[in-house]
Amino acid sequence: MEFTLLDNGTDSLKKAKESIEQFEALHREHSYHHLKDAIIFINHGIEILLKYILSKRNESLIFTDLKVYMDAKKELKGMAPKVEGFGIYLDRNKPTVFDVPANKIGNKKLITITLKEAIERVELLCDIDIPNDFRNAVFVVNEYRNNLTHHSIKLTAADEDKLITVLKSLYDYSLDFFEEYIAGIMENIDAKRFELTVGEWEEIQREMQDFYYERAMSDLSEDDFR
Repeated sequence: MEFTLLDNGTDSLKKAKESIEQFEALHREHSYHHLKDAIIFINHGIEILLKYILSKRNESLIFTDLKVYMDAKKELKGMAPKVEGFGIYLDRNKPTVFDVPANKIGNKKLITITLKEAIERVELLCDIDIPNDFRNAVFVVNEYRNNLTHHSIKLTAADEDKLITVLKSLYDYSLDFFEEYIAGIMENIDAKRFELTVGEWEEIQREMQDFYYERAMSDLSEDDFR
């Protein structure tokens, strides 16, 4: 099996769209797992594709600690080919930085950056403009994802409708953004967009405003995005 960052990210976006469509097609009482999947898959797909953009510039950009990464790269030079396991794309016998034993890099662990850090690095280190609508929708959905992953969420029917609208718009924003910076990506993703009504579009804008007002009034920090 060969599965690259690009494969991983595009697969998650495709699954996010499928999950949105399944949630809308089925009776809600029996389809909430599709809404959960849509949140997790679209968040994951965006994060992975942002990391793909960074890694194409330089693989080191996707790691939190440059020194640990450089130490791992140094050790990698002397490592023998692997017999099994994951490897570099199209060269599965070649070890990666993740194969370097922890005791060779000061008993530290290679950790990749968060979604928020990926957005910042794409914008500041790759000089790529992140549209505000895309960024805001990413952070709104990421908040839902964090609640699902670390605790729980409880939504009314109206909340569910708002969330689905945000997910649809974020999917469309993602197509626009990644098609511009990853050549040919639309060939790997269902390019059929969600058509939003004027009312749905206005609801998205209100949702974004409410989200950032609530965050401004709370003690939450955007540094918690992961």
